[in-house]
Amino acid sequence: MSDFRFAILCVFAAFMTSVLVFFATPVCRALRLIDQPDDRKLHAAPTPLLGGLALVIAALPLSFAAMAITPYLALSKAAAVYIASTGAIALIGMADDRHSLSANGRILLTAMVFVAAASIEPFFNVRVLDFSLGAYSFELGLWNTTFSVFFTALCCVGLVNAVNMADGKNGLVISLCIGWLLAIATRSPPSILPFIFVLLACLIVLLLANLSGKLFLGDGGSYGFAAAIGLLTIWIYNSTDDTQSRLFHAEEAMLLFAVPVIDSFRLTFARIRRGQSPMAGDRDHLHHHLLDSFGWPGGLVIYLLVALLPIASLLWWRATG
Repeated sequence: MSDFRFAILCVFAAFMTSVLVFFATPVCRALRLIDQPDDRKLHAAPTPLLGGLALVIAALPLSFAAMAITPYLALSKAAAVYIASTGAIALIGMADDRHSLSANGRILLTAMVFVAAASIEPFFNVRVLDFSLGAYSFELGLWNTTFSVFFTALCCVGLVNAVNMADGKNGLVISLCIGWLLAIATRSPPSILPFIFVLLACLIVLLLANLSGKLFLGDGGSYGFAAAIGLLTIWIYNSTDDTQSRLFHAEEAMLLFAVPVIDSFRLTFARIRRGQSPMAGDRDHLHHHLLDSFGWPGGLVIYLLVALLPIASLLWWRATG
């Protein structure tokens, strides 16, 4: 894609998201995508849940446009599966925002989408875990490719739920997503970069509005953007350079998402020990402890440093070494 077309896509993504932000309250009220404050949700007023809409109305159509106007993406099955799967996950999250789906129902529906994506398109199926440290590889689909499909879906469902659990303070998940996209962009082949930067354009606009308290991502946004980034990461992981070497390695992907995923495991086991549902709400998240200790945005800065500095350092070290 020419630089001009690339820039136009990003500008349109930012513009369309800005229009949605401007009309967020009436649009989200009409769709019943409004978050009401309660004993656990301490925001002052009913707030639009705009993240899923921004993804479905702005980012994904422009991702489709990128596929349509870029020769090396034309009729790409991987691109079509990415767009369809991300949209489906965002819609599941928006349905939860509106109807409060059961936790088991959300997990089952998202798992079905990721199983379908990994089954249809090999780029979204983690068949081999390749670690550059020690040059170690583990074949997940050696005996049965079904195992690798379900392993991939399990990882994606875990990531989506971990990101959703982390979405409790303004700026946190959106900033994380921006950092993750910038990290994978350093390893991305040119064919995937348009999708990354369209997401970035939307997220930057959402971040400004979210930090000012004008809107929340909602489950539609946290689910959808997490799914998009997870699928793009797997796509890059399954891509190779001219020497047939992986562009991204297993330990890098693990480090990329480590903080919210580890925190979700900690919360799950803590709730089970207390006799609660693993999906129960509480104020035991890492961002709550950082808020209590350092305030906000101080806690946000520390969270982002802990989450993003290790992967940024590793990528920089490998790029320069």
